[in-house]
Amino acid sequence: MRRTEILIASEAKQSRGCRAPYDSWIAASALLLALSIASASQAVEARPEVSRVHGIATGIAACWRPPHDDDQVTVRVSFTQEGAVIGEPRIVYAHSSGGRADDAELAQSMLAAVHNCTPLHFSTRLGSAIAGQVLDVRFIGRNRATIVAPP
Repeated sequence: MRRTEILIASEAKQSRGCRAPYDSWIAASALLLALSIASASQAVEARPEVSRVHGIATGIAACWRPPHDDDQVTVRVSFTQEGAVIGEPRIVYAHSSGGRADDAELAQSMLAAVHNCTPLHFSTRLGSAIAGQVLDVRFIGRNRATIVAPP
């Protein structure tokens, strides 16, 4: 698909002879728009549907790069029915195995993971069940996570 779009843009450029800089700017803008739409649709399709609550933690953990393997962090977050984050996620606990000096880096890595991996692709049933609910997602390293509703 991308190759076809690139050929079409270059053929249009050759047929017009690019008499004006405006014509080449329009062609380049159209090409960039087509490529960005194609990339966005591929990214959405690549995310699996989340149909269970533990899939939320799995989806976020896929993007999380903790500074150390046994770091612990808890993030408080709410989602829309479609899987987008409501408001700003909040770190309620961070403990880095590298010491207190690394806690801020750990918290930042989790916030980046939530930002980069959302919206999640919720099933209709899950989205209806948890939309607007405040959830605490506790990660212990990249391989363990628990989800609870805070008191």
